[in-house]
Amino acid sequence: MAPQLDRHVVTAVLVTHDGARWLPETLKALLTQSHPIDRLVAADTGSTDAGPAMLTEVVGEGNLISLPSGTRYADAVTATVAHPAAGIAVPAPETGSVADRVEWIWLLHDDSAPAPNALESLLRTAESHPPAAILGPKLRDWNDRRVLLEAGIAIDRTGRRETGLDPREFDQGQHDTIREVMAVSTAGMLVRRDVWDELDGLEPAFGLFRDDVDFGWRAYAAGHRVLVAPDAVVFHAEAATRGERQVAFPADDRRSALLVLFANLPLSGLALSLPFNVIASLVRAVFFATAKRPGAAGAELAALRGALFRAPRLRRRRRPGLTASGVSRFQPRWPTLRRLPDLLVGRRIPLPAAEPGMLRRWLRRPGVLMTLALTVVALVAEHGLITKGGRLGGGALVPAWGGASDLWAEYLTGWHPVGLGSGSGAPPYAGVLALLATLLLGKPWLAVLVLLIACVPLAGLTAYTAMRRLRGAGATVAVWTGVTYALLPVATGAIATGRIGTVVVIVLLPLIGVFAGGMLAASSRHAAWAVALLLTIAMAFAPLTWPLALLVGLPARYALGGHRPHAGRRLAIALGVPPLLLLPWTLHLLAHPSEFLREAGLRASVARPAAGELIMLNPGGPGAPVFWATAGLTAAGLAALLLPRQRTAVLTGWLLALAGLLVAILVLARPAWPGVALTFAAAGVVLAASGVLHAAVARLWAPGLLVRSAAIAGVLVAVSTPLLAAGAWIVHGTHGPLVRPNPDAIPLDVASHVTRPRVLVLAQRPGEPITATVLRDRLPIPGEESVPAPEAARGHLRAAVAALTSGTGGASALARFGVGYVLVPYPDRDPLAGTLDAVPDLARLGRSSRFGLWQPVAPAGRLMLVDGRTVTPLAAGSIDARVRIPSGAPGRTLLLAEPASGGWHATIDGHAVRGHTVDGWAEAYDVPPSGGSFTLHRGMVLRHLWVTAQGLALVLVALLALPSEQWVERPRRHRRRRGGHVRTEETPALLSGVES
Repeated sequence: MAPQLDRHVVTAVLVTHDGARWLPETLKALLTQSHPIDRLVAADTGSTDAGPAMLTEVVGEGNLISLPSGTRYADAVTATVAHPAAGIAVPAPETGSVADRVEWIWLLHDDSAPAPNALESLLRTAESHPPAAILGPKLRDWNDRRVLLEAGIAIDRTGRRETGLDPREFDQGQHDTIREVMAVSTAGMLVRRDVWDELDGLEPAFGLFRDDVDFGWRAYAAGHRVLVAPDAVVFHAEAATRGERQVAFPADDRRSALLVLFANLPLSGLALSLPFNVIASLVRAVFFATAKRPGAAGAELAALRGALFRAPRLRRRRRPGLTASGVSRFQPRWPTLRRLPDLLVGRRIPLPAAEPGMLRRWLRRPGVLMTLALTVVALVAEHGLITKGGRLGGGALVPAWGGASDLWAEYLTGWHPVGLGSGSGAPPYAGVLALLATLLLGKPWLAVLVLLIACVPLAGLTAYTAMRRLRGAGATVAVWTGVTYALLPVATGAIATGRIGTVVVIVLLPLIGVFAGGMLAASSRHAAWAVALLLTIAMAFAPLTWPLALLVGLPARYALGGHRPHAGRRLAIALGVPPLLLLPWTLHLLAHPSEFLREAGLRASVARPAAGELIMLNPGGPGAPVFWATAGLTAAGLAALLLPRQRTAVLTGWLLALAGLLVAILVLARPAWPGVALTFAAAGVVLAASGVLHAAVARLWAPGLLVRSAAIAGVLVAVSTPLLAAGAWIVHGTHGPLVRPNPDAIPLDVASHVTRPRVLVLAQRPGEPITATVLRDRLPIPGEESVPAPEAARGHLRAAVAALTSGTGGASALARFGVGYVLVPYPDRDPLAGTLDAVPDLARLGRSSRFGLWQPVAPAGRLMLVDGRTVTPLAAGSIDARVRIPSGAPGRTLLLAEPASGGWHATIDGHAVRGHTVDGWAEAYDVPPSGGSFTLHRGMVLRHLWVTAQGLALVLVALLALPSEQWVERPRRHRRRRGGHVRTEETPALLSGVES
């Protein structure tokens, strides 16, 4: 023993509770220290294992204290230090005097084994740093002794314990600096006896957690220092934290985290910390409750209540020595951001022990690499969309003018001031798009662009996830599935033509499949609600998704559900909830079945694919590769029917494929875009073909040249589709109808007058009928294309347009529709321009290469006062109106150029005026000779109430779709340790379908 260490007298205090599993190694480590301990006193707190017998044999009955079960660690240490055995005289050293002696208490847990030189290293640090009153070792993992657990500790502003280490960080000497820290763990804490007595030991109010932080805090307040001695190492099993020992966790942990702040912060710091942590605890409780963890929510509230009640008593006993600034120097900066990768990555894949960092491990995951590769492919292939910049339009895509607030207003309103006016509800996809736009800085155009750009990588990721979850496939098969599914012709075709409905279905369909498979498990009660939620979103963008789900789900229930009593009930939830959530829009679909064939956006022209293209899952048209690019996928799908195993997955896949192909044929007969149906068909073929690839990969190294050759051929056939599809997409890009629209192409500023005259846009392509569109003072936004005016109004407008374009006049009739201007785009190419020039009561205002503009002689506006043949437009808002009507002759009428309905409420001088229908479609009101103050209002209370109820129902379904705590924390079936890393074998896949 070094002479300078002889003056140090160390009393080791060991507290045990059911620690027989670790005690042999811990006791051996204590008794074989290079600097021997002078006294060893142990306390057992009601152990029921062989621990007390081991302690009696090693330390003797005189040095062992038996305490009742439930004794807190602080009380056990206090009782042990006060025991006579902890004060037995120690022989004087050969050198030095008794007065130079320094008494130390060394605290240890039964699951902490110090390295042979741990105590010596602690004492040497104490010698070289005399002001240090508390010293702590570097803690490393009991099982994998390369992994660092702690090198000093601190807490953040919420009381969370912070070590400053990365998860599973290896000890490579990067923290081997003696430094001042806020506290050290009681697993190896060395504290001077006089300081221990001065501070009255550990505080029992903290239980098992944060007593070390509280002790360090009080030591600083008393003017002492706390150091970490990195040369001293203790191996700690963390049995309580890891659940290997039954403790009051996590309620005591959270309560102690708050209590250590409330009890020790100075008043200036407490004034900020108290309200912040109260709000944070309430938010956490709400989060736990919504995540179906009522126990955790209750524990959070109990922890807050306990901390608030105990803190005043503790504060009265504390000395206010450490200022807020003194605390903040130990607190980590932005700890939540440092932990963000952990929250995003979640469960880890086992990797070689030498892997240097979590980020690199995450980036080497097959699914992450696949998603990054697909992102690069998408950016290269879709660079044309990006370079066009910002807002896109054309094909089926409505240019996303306006902001997120406009989309929200469109979805919430009960009247749409677009075209001739409509009281129909906005399509549900407008609400989803509004939510996405809100998250993307309030820019709908950015939301649309993200959907188009991210379609391929997101579809690949969801397909990869589905294959791993449903079939338990290896990384190779899952990556092939993700890439093949993401690059299907229907995906690239939907992107090129701006069909965001198909894009959303492509991304969500694999996730729907994952949860649909989970519905078969008795413990996954949330799966049916998750299917309902995802199917609701998909149906909002593409209504055909729901009939297809019915067509596939009902046979699958009897084929896969068997006699499971819960299968029918869960299927009813999954398929019955979406149409209920989307009411009353669902009633419109059922009343007009052809509307199921529409999806978000315009009715764009459809390229009719040949029979060969349809069989090859190719919708044809812009963005689609040559039809034979998917020949390998189709061949692999057909070959899967010959597999003797995996019958469940193959039959499920072909059920999807046949249903999708059948519906695609029926859709094309309309004609309409078959993309949604082909998405179902392609997903089924990919699911079936994955079995062929799985079998081929498994036989690549099988004995026999013929078997290996067949396996290689199978792999080449399977991978041909994604390679050809990616190559064709990169070479040809997204050449199609999508362009950057020009907001000045139509001069809507002429419609911005207070009387709000409308613009009638006429166009005629060779061999096609005339199209007539009524625009108001702004360009339409997504969703408004699906809220047409009533048929009566449209019929009368068609008649007026027919009279106008026949050259026989009729421009004056347009005033009754509020039309003040007629516009023809590109008049040099449209024969209508010459026809309109010949109309007698239509005056041309101007003509350019972009448009020609005419104005009817009769004045027009949204609200018009009709007095015989005299028409006077009045000021009006886009929906409501308030105007003063002068006195005049009897028989005058106020004509509102909006479809008549019971939702309009009008008053003159506060007296209700009953409306009536004129011209077979418009709303009108009789005006008394005295005139008066006219007020027009549209009733929307029912719409607002319904949207509120719909939102609450959607939130409820989302909460029910969240997995329960038992499902999230379900135990793995098999674990084995290899090189210190835990390797996990998941439970068998639901659709593995391996049959003997």
